[in-house]
Amino acid sequence: MADGKSGPSLRPVPETDEAETTLLSSHVSRRDGYTRMPSDGAIDISSFEQRLSPSPSPDQGLGISSFSSTPRRPISRVPVGSKTSSPVSARYYHGLLSSPQETHSDERQAVTPDMGDSPIFEPPVDSPKGTRTPSRLRKWFSGTWSKAAPPAYDMAEQPSPNFSRPPPQRDEETALRLGDRDGMGEHSSHSSPADDDDANEECDKPLHERYRQVPNYCSSTKDVRKRRVSWLSVSILTLSVYSTALSCLWFIIAIVQPRWGRAISTNGGIAPATASVVCTLFAKTIEMSFVTVFISFLGQVLSRRAFVKKSRGMTLAEMTMRNWVIQPGSLITHWETIPYAGVTFLGVISLAATVAATFYTTASEAMITPKIKFGGWEHKVLQGHVRSQYANPLYVNTVCATPLRDNDPAEAGGSCLDVQYSGQSYRNLLSFMRTWDEIYANGTSIEDKLSDRPVGTTLLYDNTTMTSAWIESEFGDPAASFEDHGRIINNVTLAMPHPGVYEAAINPVNAILQPDDLSDVGEYTIRASVVSPSVNVLCVNMEEKELAPLIYTTWPNADTSPTGVGDQRIGSDNWRDDVPNMAKDEWLNRTVVDEIFKWGPEYKRRPPVFQLYPADFNMVANATHAAPASEWDQPARDALYLLAKSNALESYTLCELRSWVSPWCSTHFSISGIAGAHLKAHCEDKEDPDSYVKSYSDITWSLANRDWANVADQWRLSMDLNGGTYNNNASNARILTQLVLDQHKLNPLMPSIAEALAVLSSSTLTIASLSTPFVHYWEYPKSILASPGALQSFNASLRTQEYTSSHTFAWHNIFYLVLFFVFAINVFCLGYLLARSGLVTDYTEPQNLFALAVNSPPSTQLGGDCGGGPGSRALVVPWRVGYARSENHYFFEEASDRPFKGKWSRPHAKSSETLEVHLISTPPTTANMPAVNTLVARDALNQLAKRNWPKQEPGLMAVFVICGLVAIVLVGIYFFKWNSKRKARAQTQQI
Repeated sequence: MADGKSGPSLRPVPETDEAETTLLSSHVSRRDGYTRMPSDGAIDISSFEQRLSPSPSPDQGLGISSFSSTPRRPISRVPVGSKTSSPVSARYYHGLLSSPQETHSDERQAVTPDMGDSPIFEPPVDSPKGTRTPSRLRKWFSGTWSKAAPPAYDMAEQPSPNFSRPPPQRDEETALRLGDRDGMGEHSSHSSPADDDDANEECDKPLHERYRQVPNYCSSTKDVRKRRVSWLSVSILTLSVYSTALSCLWFIIAIVQPRWGRAISTNGGIAPATASVVCTLFAKTIEMSFVTVFISFLGQVLSRRAFVKKSRGMTLAEMTMRNWVIQPGSLITHWETIPYAGVTFLGVISLAATVAATFYTTASEAMITPKIKFGGWEHKVLQGHVRSQYANPLYVNTVCATPLRDNDPAEAGGSCLDVQYSGQSYRNLLSFMRTWDEIYANGTSIEDKLSDRPVGTTLLYDNTTMTSAWIESEFGDPAASFEDHGRIINNVTLAMPHPGVYEAAINPVNAILQPDDLSDVGEYTIRASVVSPSVNVLCVNMEEKELAPLIYTTWPNADTSPTGVGDQRIGSDNWRDDVPNMAKDEWLNRTVVDEIFKWGPEYKRRPPVFQLYPADFNMVANATHAAPASEWDQPARDALYLLAKSNALESYTLCELRSWVSPWCSTHFSISGIAGAHLKAHCEDKEDPDSYVKSYSDITWSLANRDWANVADQWRLSMDLNGGTYNNNASNARILTQLVLDQHKLNPLMPSIAEALAVLSSSTLTIASLSTPFVHYWEYPKSILASPGALQSFNASLRTQEYTSSHTFAWHNIFYLVLFFVFAINVFCLGYLLARSGLVTDYTEPQNLFALAVNSPPSTQLGGDCGGGPGSRALVVPWRVGYARSENHYFFEEASDRPFKGKWSRPHAKSSETLEVHLISTPPTTANMPAVNTLVARDALNQLAKRNWPKQEPGLMAVFVICGLVAIVLVGIYFFKWNSKRKARAQTQQI
């Protein structure tokens, strides 16, 4: 742009696609004489002299001149290398698009050198005074247009346009769309053109003055190098140390997965909610410090490279890498920088840092934040209080909760037990029958194997369900027993879990976190190697005459009387006096079932005696009991006998109930704040490492407990199981007698009488085993210990929930990479910062970049990018920081005459973006004509083969290195977890 005193200037002309230009889409660069240079190739801008040269005369000048009044013609644009002239381009005349009609020839053509076949630059058409003045450009940049302004061209001298300009938009809309750049606003449409031109020329003077003067006013007041003890250096180094240390700790925690125990719990230590907030807070500080340190590292690397004269400098694409980390969304909005910067070494690290910084807080939440999680199985010796041996009738009478002991000291405990027995027993029987009712209604069950049939349940403390298990099932097959003895035998054994495990689990001495310690949602599981109280029910169908030796009314000289029910007779009230007294050699009468029930001198066990034959739907119980003398070396009574009569059979059913503690089981206890507590007997599993027999392998057979017979006698009184003596037709007896087997196999749709009696009597097992030993013997001199009792140990496998810094799903393992990348990059950045003696000015920071850019000379490398931003070519133009020693001035300068990467880096490659330059007052000569572009054919395969990959493709090498490191980390994590699982399995096998 030239004014009245200065010479012409060189100005780039932005490129506009003429094929897409319409009347309604005119561009600012097309107005006031701007024309397009059609070209299918790149113009090497180095062929144009970037200097200001005055025109010899207005007649010989090219371009726009405010001093020329002669008509001018536009520069004829031709493709580089073409031998033909381009047609005259359409141009604007005061906003009207038209093509000038060439009715005269230009005098300057005569003085133009003969270019032969070279492209010819035709001189532009001269415009009237003021047509191409800065005021016209400023009017366009200001977004205003005066409808009343007169035409800028002399219509008498210029040909008429071929097209009419579309109606201009309103001043308000134009100003809103383009912005009021000159500050004139809507009032500009009311000023005269002459005033506008003068005012705009005056406003544009600083622009021209700025581009003509050297910035000797900018002598740097600060050194580009920062000392190591400066605040910036110390703060960045401190943040780097902090981020590295914390990210290392976070990565180690993610691998080790520590369990915090009571350190993080509801009732002790740090509250879970507080721990979660603290972890998130630290993770956020790690993320922020990591981003700060990495951005500083990136800026230092690029800035130091830009200071080195022989380096390739830095590019705009590399400068934008900091935006990836700060604004990850820029990878989408400005994706065009990725192909140029993303494949370099710094680019790969920046992409990894971007992903790591974006997901670090999420990774911390998934891998570090404490959450309730199960640990592995671990062997532990637990302890529980014991006060008495199993089935001690005096102890169970004493601990039954009743406030009536002072009023009724003799019977208060017994009455309490009767209510407790009856309540739990009926509940257990009804629950058992409900299960069978569902099976019967379904009608599809075919289970006749005892171990697969339903078991009974009971309640402990009204909040813990206890599930039993069938044991010694090899003796429970009626078909096998029928083959051996020729009669129907129903033999079952039911084992209950040890209730003392529950008390040991909640005992503070074992320090097990309870659900209420884990926000009322925790849980744990114990597999205790303890004995299991069991009850055996043996029922044998016998004919009336086979039972005669055991029925008092059939004995000679028996004192009997009729009952009024058929021909049934009953013994007198003193019938027990006729039963022979206990003697050393007195074994009572012999029967045909002595071998089955193990009665007689060879077994040192005496049979029962009943007062009468029960009627249909009734049961009678054995009430005789006498303890043998101690010197006889004979066992005391150890069984309860019941005689039942089914209405469906002519025969009677004699049942024997005995109890012992079984070594073939383990007690499994699980408790949850949501699902409640559950005790289960796990029995006869040869692979069970927690079976009690594994702790005491010398136990081979369970001996019947003599005290349980006394407990059972109290139980049968509470159930009135002897009601058949007066034919009370009790409901419980009616139910049980209908379950008598009528054939030598189990009914798949109905329980047997032995199964029902075992479930009914299971309440005695629970009550009789409270606060009793976990082993099969009693080791204390006193039969009852004072509260709380003695601590007794037992082996157990424990799996608990605790607040753990770990992940909960397998796919969360991917976050190991995020934690590793942050830690590895932090170590890399810390090493870089420690290796440098200090910092330099980071010219990738916006404030530093702006200060340096505005004090740097303009460059044709970014021609056409001042408005819409840099294009693809401009992103890979290398830049260095130059230094003028005399002026102490720093500025940007090109590190090369072309981009260092991409298709523009080849010396003779075509450019997809054309840089158009409008020469002003520079006559076209062979010296300043652009060279013809040529394409050099290359063998791509040969180039790939000859390429030095580590040197020329550092980005790919970085990818390979990082992938290798990731693989090593993943293998290490896998090995660590595999080794932990192997140790856990080995420990479990040892248990």
